[in-house]
Amino acid sequence: MEQTTARRPLLKAVAAGSLVGIAGCTGSADDGAFRFSVPFFPPSLDPLQNDGGGRNREIGVLEPLFQINREGGVEPQLVADWSRSEDDLTWKFDLREEVVFHNGSQLNAEAVVFSLNRAFSETASRMSGLPVEEVEAVDDQTVAITTTEPMASLPAQLTRATAGIIHPDSQANDGSIETQISTGPCQLESYDPSGEIVLTRHDDYYGTTPEFERAVFEQVSDGQTKLLKLQNVELQLAENMPSSAAAKIEADDSIELHLTEDAGQQIIVFNTKRDPLDDVRVRRAILTSIDRETIVDSVLEGLGSPAYMPWDPETVQWANENIDSNSYDPDQAAALLAEAGWELDDDGIRYRDSDPLNIVLWTYPERPNLPDIAEVMQSQLGEVGFDIEVRVTEWAALDEAKSQGNYDMFIGHWGMYGFPDPDTLTNYYDPDQNIIDSPYDNQRVVDLLNEGRATFDDDERKEIYDEIQEIVMQDVPVGFLARQSYVNGTKAGVEGYNPHPRIPELELEEINRS
Repeated sequence: MEQTTARRPLLKAVAAGSLVGIAGCTGSADDGAFRFSVPFFPPSLDPLQNDGGGRNREIGVLEPLFQINREGGVEPQLVADWSRSEDDLTWKFDLREEVVFHNGSQLNAEAVVFSLNRAFSETASRMSGLPVEEVEAVDDQTVAITTTEPMASLPAQLTRATAGIIHPDSQANDGSIETQISTGPCQLESYDPSGEIVLTRHDDYYGTTPEFERAVFEQVSDGQTKLLKLQNVELQLAENMPSSAAAKIEADDSIELHLTEDAGQQIIVFNTKRDPLDDVRVRRAILTSIDRETIVDSVLEGLGSPAYMPWDPETVQWANENIDSNSYDPDQAAALLAEAGWELDDDGIRYRDSDPLNIVLWTYPERPNLPDIAEVMQSQLGEVGFDIEVRVTEWAALDEAKSQGNYDMFIGHWGMYGFPDPDTLTNYYDPDQNIIDSPYDNQRVVDLLNEGRATFDDDERKEIYDEIQEIVMQDVPVGFLARQSYVNGTKAGVEGYNPHPRIPELELEEINRS
């Protein structure tokens, strides 16, 4: 489904306003299961797919070798101990002996090698570009990873859901992943790709086991529908509701409001290979035309903060505070456009050689505030002469368009510090490894990214990543809009819900119902 909004002044309006189950629901709100909804239902159970890994880690099925703690550090999860060779090229990992897969077999090196070989070598994997030469089993409980060059970020890379460990029996004869046999506190009972996952408790889990025996993850894409289901006791937990829902939840004694502050960032990605966005002056004009404070106050209703650079200096030690932020300055935007040859006409639109400054802005509704942010941007950019068409599609349609380069620019929601190492910038600024389908290609940036990844000294790394941030904030292939707080709700009587502040992770094993 696609919704297109032509240019018009909308700012005031927005400010005011085989484990495949049978199709259909396998349970009801009163079946005793803990029912919840989080964003982005996985279209596949393969950890290499966008949501097959991340979503199943979030709901407690999938686990990688390392985890991100609540302070943003890296700590072992399925690993008991690890070491690095003197030449910094070989890492050895001793596995925890008490870990059991959902099928009852013990975690072993064979399963880890199977999982990591897929993560590092499959074309569909977001980790396929990493400099890994070999993954091998040293013995039944020890795995060695050899890299082609030093890789300081390897433990942090191994926190990624793409590197989640699954049993080889998860794979069908044709090589596809038909189920997900992992090690988490929850295990799959059934998976209905049309929108429902049923979980059961993993009784042999090595850590805290969930209080519930069954839980149901229901796909509910619309944020307002989630709120209604929460109010009608059809859900016990709902995440990712619009900012406008916060006041309604606070006024309802049957629901408790939970905010995850600055959990993700709204960004704008430019197609730097497509006219007129191949001109850095046009890209900078867009960013300096955007009043981020208004977006936070009107669309996010104050639940967030403006974003001007990749990382928040208050929370990420690698942030470079001394860079051009491209903050709101419509006069500068007008000057940049005039310099680039775009002259303002009587109709309020700029033209160059009789061609209008028309740009299509894509976004998706699965993050409920994004369409409203797009309409505010449409109005703000129109003030300096842009003719912006807003195109709202489901995420899958946008994902396909951007993977083929068929877009002008889009806004989306990303965690710019998705794994706790500055090497995460590779996901956004390396043309061969970025996860946002950006065509941006600056060889100096690529060289610095490779140098930073191979450097272990923190002070030296800080200098490298400071320079990277300086360059990309001048080139602006990506712009930053706001750091948003998630609006989540639970029914009264649900206790222990305290979602991970750094990554999407529900920690269902900590939740109980009185």
